[in-house]
Amino acid sequence: LEKERAEQQRLQAERAEKERLEKERAEQQRLEAQRAEQLRLEAERAEQQRLEAQRTEQLRLEAERAEQLRLEAERAEQERLEAERAEQQRLEAQRAEQLRLEAE
Repeated sequence: LEKERAEQQRLQAERAEKERLEKERAEQQRLEAQRAEQLRLEAERAEQQRLEAQRTEQLRLEAERAEQLRLEAERAEQERLEAERAEQQRLEAQRAEQLRLEAE
């Protein structure tokens, strides 16, 4: 009887140890899965940030290009107006010379 009780206690202790180890393993797996999900989310966030930075840089370059085009157009318009003024002055000088010659 004593032997039987000792054997039962040993089996019970074995079962308890087995259950403890299984619980421990399950907890470890849960923590690993949690960590993997955390890493996946961090990688996703990092990729989103990379894409946002890329888009921001693209927009900056587009704005820079638009500003360059605006300045070029402004310069071209200024040159056109100056050429127009120069032509007007040339015509006025020509007219004045013509009048002077006619008056002589």
